Amino acid sequence: MLLQISSLNVTLSGLKILQDVSLHINEGELVVVVGANGAGKSTLLRTITGLNPAESGSIQYMGKEIANQSPTTLPATGLCMVPEGRQLFPEMTAKENLLIGAYHYRKDSKRVANNLKKVYEMFPVLEKNADRIASTFSGGEQQMISIGRGLMSEPKILMIDELSLGLAPMVTEALFKTIKELNRSGISIMLIEQNARQALKIADRAYVMESGRIVMEGSGEELLNDDHVRVAYLGL
Repeated sequence: MLLQISSLNVTLSGLKILQDVSLHINEGELVVVVGANGAGKSTLLRTITGLNPAESGSIQYMGKEIANQSPTTLPATGLCMVPEGRQLFPEMTAKENLLIGAYHYRKDSKRVANNLKKVYEMFPVLEKNADRIASTFSGGEQQMISIGRGLMSEPKILMIDELSLGLAPMVTEALFKTIKELNRSGISIMLIEQNARQALKIADRAYVMESGRIVMEGSGEELLNDDHVRVAYLGL
């Protein structure tokens, strides 16, 4: 098992945000967590990566406990998050933003160049505009930079927070295809997403989070066909 979360509790500013959350991701899986805005999905990712403190519970990555570990130590282990809102350095170029993902092996120029080539093959627009300032790219292109930066870290598991946020439907569809291709290439994916319909279509397994709790789990297909999910999240 690549990532196992057990009975995780998180309290922020006196508010109980996560309550007894348990889930797991096997190597090679694409796992989706869906839920309404404010359900605790982003807090879950931020806690896994050490940005929010865990009050209690366990977070095991490759058999090692990482709860409350410094976030600066995790990228070198293959645990990587693509944050909500992309969080680029807006006045740096696309290439400079990508190279930040290679920070932990920055002295290995051949390794950096090989990974940069892979990102450019996946997103040709970034190679063509490598020296453009990041803030001048469209929302979809900025998301490509954010994903590419994550890929530069050589992730074993890529955790993506709200892939489709603020993006046009055609761009969203293209990015979902990209995520599925990355998973097929061997990268495990944990996708946090409000667009439940598209997310569940590509998921191996999925969890539904409501008010800081995991209330349902199953295959993507099972949850797509579940009456509660269809009413609450698919508008059916």
